Amino acid sequence: MINNETKAEVVAKLHAQKLAIYHPNSTSTGAALQLEPRLNRKDDDRYNCFFMEMSSQKTSGSRDGGKSIPATFDWEHKLTVKLDFTDICEMLAVLEGRIDKLGGTRSGLFHQNGTSSTVISLQRAEKGGYHLGLSKKSGDGVLTRTNITLSEAEAIGLRSIFQAGLFFITFHAQLFQTAA
Repeated sequence: MINNETKAEVVAKLHAQKLAIYHPNSTSTGAALQLEPRLNRKDDDRYNCFFMEMSSQKTSGSRDGGKSIPATFDWEHKLTVKLDFTDICEMLAVLEGRIDKLGGTRSGLFHQNGTSSTVISLQRAEKGGYHLGLSKKSGDGVLTRTNITLSEAEAIGLRSIFQAGLFFITFHAQLFQTAA
């Protein structure tokens, strides 16, 4: 093991890693995205997939004397969706320019979870990059939305992560022992 870490510590670090993209702005209308691979987890319904979380900006950044205070995001009210093999392939089709947007003529990819539903939207932005959005309708009818515009460079990175991740979420059993 590296630096005398136990196998459990190495696995815990791997499971805690997330890609984070933050787009704050001065009007507090920005958003943030976190993407976490979930490989060989024991939690039955969160196994071998990616979890995508998005949050709306809560406050804008500021300066207090000579100290910079960063923008904050409302992670307490984040929107979360589990991306499986098919979801990732659909997103790759958009990111690779094979289709115009997720869901074709529908408004995106639909996910039902209990009494709530989530829609994932992804399409090319008019001024370059890609618009990625999540909207969730709770069982009591409350609709929450957030979206972020990814730059071309961020889209390339996301595409690369999804392409590599497909192999691991598909053939995990042959590659790793289940983490404790």
